[in-house]
Amino acid sequence: MGRTKDHPLEPSLSLYSTEQIKRIEQRYSDTANGTYPLMERAGASVFHHLVRYWPTAKRVLVITGKGNNAGDGFIVARLAIERRLKVTLCYLESPSNLTGDALKAYQKMSHRSVSVVDCKNLDFANYDLVVDAMLGTGIKGKLKEPYLSTIKKLNASPIPVLSVDLPTGLEADTGFVQSDAVNADMTVTMVGQKKGIYTGDAANYRGVVELSELDIPSELFEGEAENSILQSENWQSIKHKLKPRERAAHKGKFGHAIILGGHDGMGGASLLAATAAARSGSGLTSAWVGENAAVALNQYTPEVMANKLNKTLFKSLIAAVNSEKKAFVIGPGLGQSEWSKEIMAQVIDNETVKQSRQVWDADALNFLAKFDVKDKYNNQRIITPHPGEAARLLATDTVAISQDRYGAAHELSKIYGGVCVLKGSGTIISDQYGVKKVCSVGNPGMSSGGMGDVLAGLIGGLLAQGFSLIDAATMGVCIHGEAADRAAGPHRYYRGMLASDLFNHFPALLNP
Repeated sequence: MGRTKDHPLEPSLSLYSTEQIKRIEQRYSDTANGTYPLMERAGASVFHHLVRYWPTAKRVLVITGKGNNAGDGFIVARLAIERRLKVTLCYLESPSNLTGDALKAYQKMSHRSVSVVDCKNLDFANYDLVVDAMLGTGIKGKLKEPYLSTIKKLNASPIPVLSVDLPTGLEADTGFVQSDAVNADMTVTMVGQKKGIYTGDAANYRGVVELSELDIPSELFEGEAENSILQSENWQSIKHKLKPRERAAHKGKFGHAIILGGHDGMGGASLLAATAAARSGSGLTSAWVGENAAVALNQYTPEVMANKLNKTLFKSLIAAVNSEKKAFVIGPGLGQSEWSKEIMAQVIDNETVKQSRQVWDADALNFLAKFDVKDKYNNQRIITPHPGEAARLLATDTVAISQDRYGAAHELSKIYGGVCVLKGSGTIISDQYGVKKVCSVGNPGMSSGGMGDVLAGLIGGLLAQGFSLIDAATMGVCIHGEAADRAAGPHRYYRGMLASDLFNHFPALLNP
């Protein structure tokens, strides 16, 4: 069983596409002469969670569409009747259109013991709980009537909702919601975790997620291991990589993180990034920034070596860097002025930077998207776009990015090299070879200025310490999100969270 509200409690979760789930079910069908037993187990699992989490619910409304999702709902209704609950069915599709397993489940139900209500006459105040068995993994595009109006009416009511497999309206592979989706309190998903549940719009709709593998033998999943290397990660799953330091360690062993940015008026971004890099455990941290930012850094984080940056000084600063392990974080507070363009021209042409590992964030990404940069591909680099920056880098719009976040992250890593960290709810980390990870950690409190600067600095500091690009990116995102969850606390104080609030939680997270 896997469970999530804001993020999964399991150390790591394997995520599956709808095609993979179909193949697993087909393998089961080949060995069990059909899939109806899976439907019985699915309905029983949903009913088990219904009774467990809503033990006082006596009046249950089951809303069904067509297909296997409806069949699961009919089994839930049958089990509820046997438990002597008052069950009402709302058919959004005529039962005369049912076929296969769904028809068999419908026929097994005691129709004399249920009430039936037309969707136009629904009054949710008459029920204690709604079971959403409308549409399953096949949903693509906009919802049609009567689904859309029923969902809008359901979402406007305070009644709790239990969704079967995934909330109706949520795309299983992408987490995208085209028009609207059921706002579930719980989703009981079947066979394997759907990858769309962990990114994009899904966080607004999924509620608590429970997995039921339906007693499918583990060997039937094995064929998909080679096809899917998508994992949902969190701090629990990555903390083993943070080995204790040797007692005789010294700063020279842990690299040098260098922040480039901090144009006048935007010095706070470079300050946050530099502080995050230093707090990550980088042996040395430097900030090459505008004059005002350098003064502020000396006061806020004196451990960071702050240097005034301009076109003339860049070469002398580079020449002074003698650490074998170094990482550049380019972009926080950089801006898009003539000064910024001059700095980026120096960065792109410099051999030391080219041969070093890098994080490109914020205005460095805008520079990459807007200007004719020769060698846009760099396999030593992590890029950290939010959806707007990703859209500019791919010459598209944010809607297209949201429609396939996994695909967008992979495409970005193929075009620009290295690793892409596509930020947002369910941040995705992807390399050009198809390795993808999703980190469904963090919370709405992170929707404030400076959070991305902290993440960029944290990843850069981990890079400087010698972690691989994919590990530094994944660890950075997971630590960042976990720190935000801890900053919010058990009462979930999201509103008013500041990026600097995360720093207090770094020591515990970096030293598990």
